[in-house]
Amino acid sequence: MITLAQGPERFDASPSTVDRRLVPIGAVVLTTFFALLYGLRGSIAAIDRGEDPRWLPQLWWSLAMWWTCLPLLPPLAALVRRAPVGRPHPWRNAGILLLGISAAALLRHVLLSPVVVAITGVPDTAASAFARILTYFTVFLVMVALLHAAHYYRAEHARAEREATLARGLAEARLAALRTQLQPHFVFNVLNNVATLVHTDPMAADRMLTRFAALLRAVLDEGAEEHALERELSLLTQYVELMQLRFGDRIAVEWAVPDATRVARVPFLLLQPLVENAYEHGLAGREAGGRVRIAAFRVGDRLQLVVEDDGAGLSGVSDSASMPANRVAGRGIGLRNTRERLAELHGADASLVLEQPAGGGTRAIITLPFAKCPFPQSETHA
Repeated sequence: MITLAQGPERFDASPSTVDRRLVPIGAVVLTTFFALLYGLRGSIAAIDRGEDPRWLPQLWWSLAMWWTCLPLLPPLAALVRRAPVGRPHPWRNAGILLLGISAAALLRHVLLSPVVVAITGVPDTAASAFARILTYFTVFLVMVALLHAAHYYRAEHARAEREATLARGLAEARLAALRTQLQPHFVFNVLNNVATLVHTDPMAADRMLTRFAALLRAVLDEGAEEHALERELSLLTQYVELMQLRFGDRIAVEWAVPDATRVARVPFLLLQPLVENAYEHGLAGREAGGRVRIAAFRVGDRLQLVVEDDGAGLSGVSDSASMPANRVAGRGIGLRNTRERLAELHGADASLVLEQPAGGGTRAIITLPFAKCPFPQSETHA
């Protein structure tokens, strides 16, 4: 369930570690830069007057003077959070910030100038008071601009995270809907196969129901949308065993899945609709039976999964979207569902293509990015 917060949106967000460090580091760098410039200016002025530039004492005094501006940074940061220059009250908030900056500059001069005098031993001059306050005002104005940049960066980052969360929630809801559609379709078709056997081979129907119960339990217990190909093949093997109870030796199944591909991450119950189509629409109507081949290949950073039969084929039709209406009813749900799930999970990086091999039959090829499943299951299969 996706819950949307009601009421006015809060503008600030909890900053990350990088965000928390950005403002203090930027403030220290900024004040140090001003201190160096101010100290260099004082030493050059002394040289112009023919006096000793006293580089180190001048630099120490300048650093002490500017670094004592830093304690006023937290109140300014709180003021920016409370009244950022932006909608819905840009001019009012700008006035509040200007008053706050002016107050900070005055407080810096009145309260902290004696501290600088005590640290450096250099007396302050009343004649420079206005110039100092104006300089502090300029520094605090730059600091407030830096705080605004950090504030809006955090807000934009929070907005992007909210949008990503909503997008993920929407994608998960779509996948859940597709999965909900897939399971009843799978259950109905298996039960239909059982019904086919009830009157002709009751014992086989009974075994089929028993195995179907075990398979259905495994399918319903599978909570993840993606799992290892190893696990997918395990579920598919149980499904193939069900089909063999119905078709017996008429249909042979070949597996060609290298070990290197078994750790690949694939969507849950991806291959079952394709194998079902091979049985039901490719081979079920053939008295002589046929062959189903299930294969996997890794091609660079791509995984290819192939389900192929030598049955009735597509009669020149290579995509379910252009199949005749009577065939879409049978094949369309599984193919459309598979294609939509691939699109939700991988976008244009995944595809499902139907081909008709030269010798007849149908070949379904799924291509998707190769990614290892973090915890591949180890169930064995045929």
